[in-house]
Amino acid sequence: MPHSVVCDAGGVLAAAGALEGEVLPDAELLALDWSSVTVGRFLAARHEGRAEIIQVETGLVLAVVDEWFPVRAMVAETLVRAGLDAVDALDSWSALVLAEQLELPLFTASDEVTSDRVEILRPW
Repeated sequence: MPHSVVCDAGGVLAAAGALEGEVLPDAELLALDWSSVTVGRFLAARHEGRAEIIQVETGLVLAVVDEWFPVRAMVAETLVRAGLDAVDALDSWSALVLAEQLELPLFTASDEVTSDRVEILRPW
């Protein structure tokens, strides 16, 4: 297992145990800051807007990430790579851009992203 991996929101949720699937043992998790918004949106939907549960679970899930990266530097490349129809997968595509820049694997729950430059790991 690689020492460091980049995660999109699905990877963060899987690593925290909030999504079913395999967890990465002993890996340093790196993520883009906007993945935290996607995680929050997922947990808000899951818990039907109950703020007290959302706040606790969001804190627990986001705590598994070792380092957060700002997304601003890769917005343009993400939009070019993802295409106009990838609105729901922009988090995953931007995480892939980061993974390729860092030359690290991507841990994702998305079936949409692919790369010939880095390994794609999925929780299933």
